[in-house]
Amino acid sequence: MIDSVQDFAQVTDDSYSAYDSVTRWKQKEGRPAVGYFPVYFPQEIAHALGYLPVGLLGASGRVGLDMATAHTQSFVCSISRSVFQLGLQGNLDMMDVLVFSNICDVARNLSGITQRNRPGRSVEYLHYPINNSSAHAVKYLREEYARLARRMAEVAGTPALSTENLRTSVELFNQKRALQLRLVHLRQESPWLIPYTEFYSVLRAGSILPVERYVERLEGYVREQEARSSRPKDGVRVLVLGNFCEQPPIQLMKAIEEAGCFIVQDEALVGERWLGHLDTDKSEDLLSTIAQGYVQNLDPMTVRFHPSVNKQEDLMRRVRELRLEGVIFATPKFCEPALYDYMIGKPALDKAAIPYLHIEYEESMSSFENARTMVETFTESILFD
Repeated sequence: MIDSVQDFAQVTDDSYSAYDSVTRWKQKEGRPAVGYFPVYFPQEIAHALGYLPVGLLGASGRVGLDMATAHTQSFVCSISRSVFQLGLQGNLDMMDVLVFSNICDVARNLSGITQRNRPGRSVEYLHYPINNSSAHAVKYLREEYARLARRMAEVAGTPALSTENLRTSVELFNQKRALQLRLVHLRQESPWLIPYTEFYSVLRAGSILPVERYVERLEGYVREQEARSSRPKDGVRVLVLGNFCEQPPIQLMKAIEEAGCFIVQDEALVGERWLGHLDTDKSEDLLSTIAQGYVQNLDPMTVRFHPSVNKQEDLMRRVRELRLEGVIFATPKFCEPALYDYMIGKPALDKAAIPYLHIEYEESMSSFENARTMVETFTESILFD
């Protein structure tokens, strides 16, 4: 599986700025590509229309932000500025459509400022229901998906979305999500088997590679990891929260591991496995099936989008089920949703006497010694308490 690991790493590295793999795919296939901003995008719909769905996950400090900074406020998060910068300097020109959504106020406005500064290019906004517990949420979201599908078909000059094509796409992405979840669960049980840097690149490649190729390679990789036997190593089992949108520098996550922690669960790339398994056998209205999967999904990693979930209770449930010894809140600078979760989680952890640590990051940060020292102190306080 060495070739697969290298392939995953190369594609992930390419996604920081150039997206050369997307350009090569378009030249070979003659089909369109759609770039989507985190956290979640209905990739099945894009795939069924012939598009390659590509995650826009930021530049990880690989590009200067001069052009973006000239157009945005100083308190805008790094991922928004770097994606905007990539668009302004032409790195996203191979994307036929760019899609943004309402994960936060910054993302909400990113579609408008991108459209204004890239005239003549298709920029779409997908508005997810704010109240998932509403009886109208599924119907509303289904219509949003249908509107987006019509627009994407129009841009690409392709036939309208068909039930047959969408069923095939949903089944493919069911396979993708199932394999990714197997890998996630393996790391939860045996985190010493796979370094986090490798684990991350394998998952991130799924937001870029064509799903058919990715599933084939991921299946072999997962089987190989499940068959490995390795003596358990010592480490503090931690949950990392806050990295659901802006991706932390991989060196930061590596520093956390090297300081003695096992990252048994985190929120990076949660949108890739958001829906879990969708049943395609009992529905002819698959847009409603996808919308229902979004609205009703109560996976622990998606609760921020469901107002009926008690986040403190859910956090403590994860502490028990994952046998956690500590929680690390890794929050991007200026990210209000991540900071809200931190303020909600602190009292529950204090009450249960669960150690926790708060680290703030930007995707362009280059010094990690302070963070490493903080995590080492945190780890030692747990081990020698």
